Amino acid sequence: MNSKKLFSGALMIAFLAIVSTANAQLRLGLKGEVGINKPLFTKDLYSVENMNAFKVGPSIEFMFSEQNLGIETSLLYSNEKMTVKNVESNGITNVLDKVSSHYLDIPVNLKYKIAIISPLKVYLAAGPYAQLKVAGDEFTYDAFKNQVKNEKFQAGVNLGAGAELLSKIQVGFNYRMRLTDDYSSTQPQWEDILNENKGFWSLSAALYF
Repeated sequence: MNSKKLFSGALMIAFLAIVSTANAQLRLGLKGEVGINKPLFTKDLYSVENMNAFKVGPSIEFMFSEQNLGIETSLLYSNEKMTVKNVESNGITNVLDKVSSHYLDIPVNLKYKIAIISPLKVYLAAGPYAQLKVAGDEFTYDAFKNQVKNEKFQAGVNLGAGAELLSKIQVGFNYRMRLTDDYSSTQPQWEDILNENKGFWSLSAALYF
């Protein structure tokens, strides 16, 4: 609940900043992200591969032209996949379960641009995000399906940097730090392994009009 209040407060501050500034540039665009890390967690006789596959959706950039400072927010469809494996004593692994979850991802980033040489700029970005689960698979493996729950709401912080070319194309990288758990469980060992990784790297690209 505290994460929801924090994100709502950030949205309100962003909105007030926008409506109070007349000298600004509003642009619409399309943004996508691809996860570049595939973390592997192993505990006892099980291993979990957790990978953020991809995100895509519309984006809005609102820049205060005199300060090179602005706000970027997006509404992204996000698909995340998880594979649970059994690790045998001889090192052989067997797939026990595969889960694909679908989210609406809403990042709100404060963005600062620095002109290098025309037509190239670099930017720094940071801000909160929220994820709302809209659909997805359920666990079928007995040790998980009755003890593990995928949380409907997740939140955290984005940190990013990149380059802008011709005032239209943006390419960068993003580090996402989770502040809430993806999964809850009645068994502490499952909760620990499923939520072990708190950060993910991704590559992003956007086209603004």
